[in-house]
Amino acid sequence: MSYQVLARKYRPQSFEQLIGQESTCRILKNALNTQRIHHAYLFTGTRGVGKTTLARLLAKCVNCQTKITPEPCNQCPTCLAINSNRFTDLIEVDAASRTKVEDTRDLLADVHYAPSQGRYKIYLIDEVHMLSSHSFNALLKTLEEPPPHVIFLLATTDPQRLPATILSRCLPFHLKIISAEEISDHLANVLKSENIPYEPEALIPLAQAAHGSLRDALSLLDQAIAYTCQNLTKQDINTLLGQVASTEVTHLIEAIINEDTIQLWSLVEKLNDLAVDFSWVIDKLLIFLHEMALSQRFKTIRNSEQALIDLAQKLSPEDIQLYYQIVLLSRRDLTLAPTPRLGFEMMLLRMLAFKPDKQIDDRCQIKKSVTPPVIPPPKKTSTQPNKIITPKVAQDLHWPTLIKQLKLTGLTYALAQQCTLKSYKDNHISLSLDPKQIALRSAKQEAKLAQAFSDHFSKPTTLEIKLGAENLLTPAHLEQQYKSQRLEQTTAALQKDPAIQAIMQTFDAKLQTESIQLLDED
Repeated sequence: MSYQVLARKYRPQSFEQLIGQESTCRILKNALNTQRIHHAYLFTGTRGVGKTTLARLLAKCVNCQTKITPEPCNQCPTCLAINSNRFTDLIEVDAASRTKVEDTRDLLADVHYAPSQGRYKIYLIDEVHMLSSHSFNALLKTLEEPPPHVIFLLATTDPQRLPATILSRCLPFHLKIISAEEISDHLANVLKSENIPYEPEALIPLAQAAHGSLRDALSLLDQAIAYTCQNLTKQDINTLLGQVASTEVTHLIEAIINEDTIQLWSLVEKLNDLAVDFSWVIDKLLIFLHEMALSQRFKTIRNSEQALIDLAQKLSPEDIQLYYQIVLLSRRDLTLAPTPRLGFEMMLLRMLAFKPDKQIDDRCQIKKSVTPPVIPPPKKTSTQPNKIITPKVAQDLHWPTLIKQLKLTGLTYALAQQCTLKSYKDNHISLSLDPKQIALRSAKQEAKLAQAFSDHFSKPTTLEIKLGAENLLTPAHLEQQYKSQRLEQTTAALQKDPAIQAIMQTFDAKLQTESIQLLDED
């Protein structure tokens, strides 16, 4: 007799054998006990969680020769025929290969004929979302007024693609993803039934690699049995799946915290030699960083390794959040890299390069050394309204601060930024314009600027703009000098950073000053 794969051999034959779908099973069992049979059921969920298995089980429950029951006998000719895919009144269709409206019409051509073997004629349509819009229209009429002897069982992994008219005529059941613990327990029962020795720790990576799909887990188990010669060990399973022990990932985090580039790249070489799946390592890093963040917040975490708790004490919460964000974005972009290893290495370099606390300290030091003095806003006086303000006194008015208080925009703001305050007399303001920026001058912009002064001082104000001397120290020039000074000091701080120095030394790299971006400051 030919070998039968585990996914087919251990397909559930009753509600009790179905793993992880207790709520759905309870609803269906109660409906069968009370004879409340719906004419159309919709089963949704990811692959391998039991959609078609549940549909076949329901077909067996309503057609068992004993009676309509949630516990089919699995002994009568009908149950045996359904188990062996020989039941003529169970019509299974793969919608992915029969999307045309002609196929749907052919399928429904015999819908009005009575079943030949059982009580109900069952139409099981898998991946129903693949049907065309015309096929859905052809199916809709039958779903609206189905014959009493017909039940439709629809299964899909993408219910969002189903028309609302179809959804409203079905009784929906969403099958949840199966937990790794439930999958691991089921794999253990299968291995015991097959009399195959195993290490309990070996089943955990298999269950996690299935991503909630029991069918995928059984397929991986078939592969693992062949790979390990029917003796499952954790080391062999990790090798098969392209994974490494959790301690290796912990050492990665430790090397990043210590900025030990030699140790870090030694670990990368080791992972590459073991043909490890780098996406799995990234996923593990995300899990570990999540556990570290929780351990900082809640002090104790269930099933968390002590090594992770100790490492979490060496980082600030901001560091962990930054690392998590870097790793998460790198996971998304891994497929865009030329090779997975290259994308993984770039992620590690980002984690070494960015240190939020140090970055904030550097910015504070730069700000203290170059921040210009804060000048108070202009003072209104009623006793001396015609007092002449000389250029020196005009600086105590602090022209750049006054420009910001005027709330100018667009070209009007650009014009004011390229001027210096010359005098203010008899509600008349005189400005000097940088001769290189004469193109900004226009009657319209001068009128807008004069109106802004009038609104600010709460009195009618006139304005005169004349060309000034060369190299006029306008607010725009002062701001540019300030940014240049910040850039120079930021560049010097980055060149002294140990992590940057290590990267430059390892890869014979140079710091491109033109790529440095300064954060805006209020």
